[in-house]
Amino acid sequence: MQELCAKMKEYLKMTDPLPYEAFVEYYQSVLDYLQKKYQDMTQDEMVEAKTICNLLNANAVERAAKKDANYKRFRKMAEKSAFWQDAIEVNLLKQGFTKKSLEEKEKEIWQTVFEPKEQNQEEKLG
Repeated sequence: MQELCAKMKEYLKMTDPLPYEAFVEYYQSVLDYLQKKYQDMTQDEMVEAKTICNLLNANAVERAAKKDANYKRFRKMAEKSAFWQDAIEVNLLKQGFTKKSLEEKEKEIWQTVFEPKEQNQEEKLG
């Protein structure tokens, strides 16, 4: 999961849209991971995966709206990403999370994994 998170973090820093082939490759690697490891994932890994699926879904929906040659593929990717996002949420709720605690955990994961705060210049030097 750490590799998938690191790759997503890299993609989030990009200023240009991710090329179709790279998007499909990453999407497929996420689905492959979930299909193989879902039953053995920790709660933190599940929250990370849910966050990634949320990002994939939003991106695929946006790309599908462009109605280009790949819009049907993106629509299908959005559906599968949403499915996994929902499945992970249901699993976490069964494990004792509430909606609010899950939202808080997602925010924490987002801040620590995908957007770690940069040290200010003084801390870097000192």
